[in-house]
Amino acid sequence: MAERKSLIGIIMALMIIGSLLIPSLSNAAEKEQEKAVYHCDYANAKRFDATLRNIYNLVNYYTTNNIFYDVRLVSNSACVQFLLKDRKGTKFAKKHIATKLAKSINDRMKSLVDGYGVKFEQCSITLQRTGIAKSKLKSFISIIPSGQVRIVELHDKGFAYIKVK
Repeated sequence: MAERKSLIGIIMALMIIGSLLIPSLSNAAEKEQEKAVYHCDYANAKRFDATLRNIYNLVNYYTTNNIFYDVRLVSNSACVQFLLKDRKGTKFAKKHIATKLAKSINDRMKSLVDGYGVKFEQCSITLQRTGIAKSKLKSFISIIPSGQVRIVELHDKGFAYIKVK
């Protein structure tokens, strides 16, 4: 009888310890990958270039320190202009972006996609409202139904929300 009571006591103690460890193990599993979503809904080319530079700094740090990550840029509204192959035939065609800045933006985006696996996602509502065909987007851009909905979905999955000012 005494052995049975001590066995029950040991089992109870293990159950308590297990219930304390499982949440921390679960959190550790969730943290095996850092996640960030950058939001762009603005038309300022210098600001977009700064956003890309910030993304580069983040993923370069993660890469250098062997940290797994999932980093995305979600675009809606006027930001679509930076994700286009060219702006001819769009409402953004007349907006001048300095050649050096445009090259910086294109080179950074290509580097982020090819070298670091950053994902770029474009809101389809913006495409519809601006009359921009999906074929005008750069080849690595994914189309999502709604930029705002996507940001909420990613936030719910633990992504940090970042918007460069």
